[in-house]
Amino acid sequence: MKLMSIKEYAIVNKLSIYNVVKMVKNGTLQSEIKKVDGKDEVYVIQNEISSIYKGTPDTSEAETIGDYEKAYFELKLKYDQLKIEHEALKKRVETL
Repeated sequence: MKLMSIKEYAIVNKLSIYNVVKMVKNGTLQSEIKKVDGKDEVYVIQNEISSIYKGTPDTSEAETIGDYEKAYFELKLKYDQLKIEHEALKKRVETL
C-alpha cells in the first residue's frame, strides 16, 4: 500500500488532476486525509495491484493482467514473424 498525493497520482497515471479529484470524490479511488503543516491533504491509496473500481476482487484483476501478458506475447511473436517476412520480401524485390 502506497500513499500518493493527488498530483503525483495524476502524473504517474497520466490523468488530469481534475479527473483524479473527481474519482476520489465519487469513491472510485481509495483516499486518506492527513494533516500536513496544519492543513488537511488528501492522499490516494495505491495498492500493488490496485483495482480502479470498488468491489473488483484482486484475483480477477490478476487473471486479467495474465490474459493481457499472454495476448501481448502472442502479438509480439506474430509481429516478429511478419517483420522477418517483410525483410525477406524487401530483399527479393531489391534483387529484381
